[in-house]
Amino acid sequence: MAVMSQHRRLRWSWLLVGALVATAAQGRLYRWVDEAGMVHYTDTLPPAQVDRGHVEMSNKGIVVGTTSPAKPPEELQREEELKRLREAAERAKQQQEAADQVLLRTFRSADDMIMTRDGKLATVDVMALITRGNIRRQHDWLRGLRADAADLERAGKPIPAQLSDRILNAENAIRESYASIVEREQQKQEIRASFANDLERFRKLKGMPEIVEPQRDDAPGMASKNLVPCADAGACDRLWARAVAYVRRHANTPIQAAGPNILITAQPEKPEDISLTLSRIQDKRGQGSLLFLDAQCMPESGTDATCTSAQAQSILDGFSDATLGIGTDG
Repeated sequence: MAVMSQHRRLRWSWLLVGALVATAAQGRLYRWVDEAGMVHYTDTLPPAQVDRGHVEMSNKGIVVGTTSPAKPPEELQREEELKRLREAAERAKQQQEAADQVLLRTFRSADDMIMTRDGKLATVDVMALITRGNIRRQHDWLRGLRADAADLERAGKPIPAQLSDRILNAENAIRESYASIVEREQQKQEIRASFANDLERFRKLKGMPEIVEPQRDDAPGMASKNLVPCADAGACDRLWARAVAYVRRHANTPIQAAGPNILITAQPEKPEDISLTLSRIQDKRGQGSLLFLDAQCMPESGTDATCTSAQAQSILDGFSDATLGIGTDG
């Protein structure tokens, strides 16, 4: 009896479809399912069913189209994000392939790349050396201006505004020169990092074994011990006070200039003298500043070489930790 009842229901369903097809002889027939799971055949589609999916049939009962249920916003968002990620990955792949071709056309071997890198670093070093020569001359200029101001003070005369302006300009020129030195050092780190990545990629493309080069003191990832970054004005003020105290403790020449952004001790007059210059430099690559300490000794054979004495190096090495309050200041 159950089988007969099922056949009877199917027969009535098809009779109903046939009747609807007959009445929709000049139009279309829609098959749709309501929220309760009941199947309906109608010659018009209820507006609420437009986004729920349906089957469209011709006046002969042939399926001519199927509309899937509309996807929820969350699924559409996921699909859009996946599409964006696939497109970004494809762009990255194309860019990498283009970069690989340039790399292989530019260099014949890893040695070529190392020579090119070292040449770029040498060029930056020469520019920094020229700047250091200018700094020494700027120090001499400032010393002369301050000597003139001291003579006027001893004579009980006021210091002209023009002389005060020239002293301020000399101090700013020294600070800007040190900013250039810091920028050169950052440039060297970028060159090393860039060539390290290119070397690794070149060796991979060529199937060459990886070679670990000895790390140098100015290699990427190694913080300069005489350079301290600070994120904002408040932090910079606190660190600047510590840095000034450090310089005053270690200076063996008199303080020549002291301002909110620069502290300079007098130029060396004896072989054991060390001149220290502390600069607060605006960080061009961030919102904060950089505190930079430099040391100068008596020039050897008339050159402007950086001070390399053990005492000067010890002072520079201890600057970062002392300023940041790490360990003890020796």
